[in-house]
Amino acid sequence: MTGPGPVVDLSALALLLAPPAMLGEFVPAAPWRGIHRVPFTPPPARPGSLPDAFSASVAEQTRDAETIGVLVSGGLDSLAVLVHALRVADGRRVIALTTDLTDDTGRSAAEVARRLLADLDLPAELVVLDPIVDRAEPTWSAAGPRLDALPESNAAAAARAAEFGVGVVLSGDGADELLGVPRFATADVARRRGPAAAVRYAADVASSGPGVPGEVAALAAQLLPRRTRARSYWAANWPAWVDPVAPAVLAEPFRRYATDWARSWVDEQITGHQTAGRTWAQADAHDAVFPREAIPPAGILPEASPFLAEPFLGAALALPVGDRYHSGLPSAYLRCKAQVVRLLPQRALKMLPRRKQYFTTALASQSTTGQTAPTCVAAGLIDPDALTAERDPAVLLVVAALERWLVGALRHGADIR
Repeated sequence: MTGPGPVVDLSALALLLAPPAMLGEFVPAAPWRGIHRVPFTPPPARPGSLPDAFSASVAEQTRDAETIGVLVSGGLDSLAVLVHALRVADGRRVIALTTDLTDDTGRSAAEVARRLLADLDLPAELVVLDPIVDRAEPTWSAAGPRLDALPESNAAAAARAAEFGVGVVLSGDGADELLGVPRFATADVARRRGPAAAVRYAADVASSGPGVPGEVAALAAQLLPRRTRARSYWAANWPAWVDPVAPAVLAEPFRRYATDWARSWVDEQITGHQTAGRTWAQADAHDAVFPREAIPPAGILPEASPFLAEPFLGAALALPVGDRYHSGLPSAYLRCKAQVVRLLPQRALKMLPRRKQYFTTALASQSTTGQTAPTCVAAGLIDPDALTAERDPAVLLVVAALERWLVGALRHGADIR
């Protein structure tokens, strides 16, 4: 191979640390000079049965796999994928892979997954990976840095799946964003489920985000002009992004560039909500899904999520916001995940976890790899003194992703300047 190699666009990489992209986990621009990303175009909303669309998506994604792999966490989303994978397997082997993280209450993800498989009599083979021991380097992609929180664990899971002859690895990615009940949906729930359901919904979301005051403000905001409604929604839902500032770890001029981009991006989102005439609940539901980012496979195997397959995505986008909630389920977690519960057999209800698992402590421990980034520092992208002082896991995880990707880019003959 002769001639100059491709040139990395450091300004584009800096945008990954702009607050909306960093916390929204999307890639604003192609990481190469002279290359532009083709924006994702969502499929048209097509009303239909979510369980039928989900089964069709799982069947399509596993059609050519002699052995099916499913990443399971002990949560509802991956459980739904596993249940439907077993339904369409038709005698094929199904491998459930879980990384044994400890959640913030001290529960083992593997033990939760093992109990669910036993209680529901699911004939999948459970493979448990140790998050400390089972680590591998994820496959480098020219598309840009990986945005998953545990890339080395995910790569190890992909490698283990390949050892079992898995043809495709499925996950529950996208379920929360597509089917979770948004904030500010009291009026929508009342219209679709009745006043009593709306009261229960308001109680369920009272401790999250803007809470009950936010629900009241959303009702009043429906009387406001579109522009004022959109701006007031943004201030209530994303107060830290009203005037976003890029973190100090970005060296100048990249920090200033990322800050300017973030403020411009916020204005674009507000204008988009205004033009579409969205209510606060509709805006929150939209912001949960878009921009949507596809993360490249962590290993040599193809990876997919039935929740993000076009048949299911179209049906989910057509679902009225108020229908995402069901007041008759036995816990706030299940009530706000009602459409995922619908994907599971009815007999499973009494065995499902009643609250969501959070792994903030486990993820924070993984972020320490971002506290040294010699390639990023040498390129002038990261300020070494600010990096030494940085403690925010979200920032450090992105820095680690940038460092890993730049090292891979150099290995593949790229030029950084």
